[in-house]
Amino acid sequence: MHPDRNIPIASHLLRGLLVCAFGALPLVAQQASSSSDRGTHMNLHVDADSVAHVVSRVPLARASYAITSDDGRSALLLMDTTIVAELTDRGLAGLHQSMDSSARSDGSAGVMARMIAGAVAGALEPVFDHGIAYHLRDLRSAKYESGRLVLRGKSGKEAFGQMDINGRNVMETFSASDAKEFARRALVARDRLD
Repeated sequence: MHPDRNIPIASHLLRGLLVCAFGALPLVAQQASSSSDRGTHMNLHVDADSVAHVVSRVPLARASYAITSDDGRSALLLMDTTIVAELTDRGLAGLHQSMDSSARSDGSAGVMARMIAGAVAGALEPVFDHGIAYHLRDLRSAKYESGRLVLRGKSGKEAFGQMDINGRNVMETFSASDAKEFARRALVARDRLD
């Protein structure tokens, strides 16, 4: 593992960071339009016992296989030892647009409120320029069922199952053919690690 690409942190710190970062986003983006063309809105829940960790965003070309959501705002990347969920450049741009517009567009908010929203948006932006990585060694199953990609860990919990972008579960945003191929390749990659 290259030290600059992998930033493992304790699960409670990961949860705290993500709850603070993603939890604060609605405060920043509350006035932004809900239209997917005008911005990106995220919601993520991470269990305290998650085996996921934060990594620097990875260019799609570096993945052994990658799929993007139907709106092009998120991607799932299959790496040598991990699966990474991240925003694409388009998703990051939409998130930035949402934060900018909410910090500037609320005419009813006072100058101080807009300044605070702008400061929070600026402080959170680097946090979103990362991905969430899940170790392939913990992957028990991968399949496409009921219109979504389902990745389950050895604990039985679903990886990335509670990650929403623009009100849609990310695992439901991939085409059936892409999701099935990703599941197949993820299991092959996992079996190579044993």
